[in-house]
Amino acid sequence: MPPRPRAIAYSAILCCLVRLLAYAQSPAATPKHFDHVLIVVLENQNYESAMQNDLLKSLAQKGAIFSNFENLYHYSYPNYLAMIAGSDFGTHSPQLLSDSQKNFKDDKQHKTIADLLNWKNYAEDYPAAPDAQRPFLGDHGRYVRRHTPFLSFHAIQTKTFHQVVRVDTHEDNNAFVTDIGNFIADPQKNPLPEYMFYTPNLDDDGHDPKSKPQVGLKNSADWLRNFLTTWLHFDDKTWLPKDEALKRTLVIVTFDESEGNIKPERIYTVFLGAMVKPQEVAGPYNHYSVLRTIEDNFNLDPIHPDSGDGAAKVITGIWK
Repeated sequence: MPPRPRAIAYSAILCCLVRLLAYAQSPAATPKHFDHVLIVVLENQNYESAMQNDLLKSLAQKGAIFSNFENLYHYSYPNYLAMIAGSDFGTHSPQLLSDSQKNFKDDKQHKTIADLLNWKNYAEDYPAAPDAQRPFLGDHGRYVRRHTPFLSFHAIQTKTFHQVVRVDTHEDNNAFVTDIGNFIADPQKNPLPEYMFYTPNLDDDGHDPKSKPQVGLKNSADWLRNFLTTWLHFDDKTWLPKDEALKRTLVIVTFDESEGNIKPERIYTVFLGAMVKPQEVAGPYNHYSVLRTIEDNFNLDPIHPDSGDGAAKVITGIWK
């Protein structure tokens, strides 16, 4: 007796489910080098200037330092968009910049890494309360919206804006410190997001005082030392995490742009973590390269296959 159509349909569905399960459990679906990435963005320094700072030089000696890493554009905003979305959406042309380009449509042309991974953007002095019914979309005190790029996307403004989290640097147990501490205490119960973006305020990122970039650099480096050693529990001799739970977390410290327009516009970028082989990387890379490397690590296709992150090279040769 031939099989009934319903039985054939059930059999086909079962086969599909088995294949999907096998794919989900296959090694190819497992992150390649790190389970979490944390990106910390500082402001407005040339590579040469940054390397004169004792802390940043020390980090470079213990991590993978990119000596030919260039910013994409001036000013800040298009670089920040490129970091999370693989495109600046034309905002590098000041004459094209309008309010609509700070509120990108919820469509397939305006996706970000937030559409692909679970994420948080920790933002110092962000004014919105945790239970706010809408995001804060302006500037306030030492907080500026342009350094919190996720809030430029309508999908996030209306659906997932609570993933932008205020950090009060004057609190010993602020939102970031609490998340890290809870993860260390119980990684299974309190997992970290796969993608974390940290936005310091205008003092801590070195942006100000604009007229004295060396003062700004010292301020940002002093803040970063405390951030790494106190908040992230990094050892200040090895610049590796002391806690086993953080051994699969990649920390990226980068700058948004260089101090001016003198070529080459090299900026300081270092990868830190137990999975990184310390070395100087001389190949040409940029913010798109970092995003493409994160996508590749999580077995994701580029957001923009033919440009931006899709045209960038995956960073290789630095992994243990």
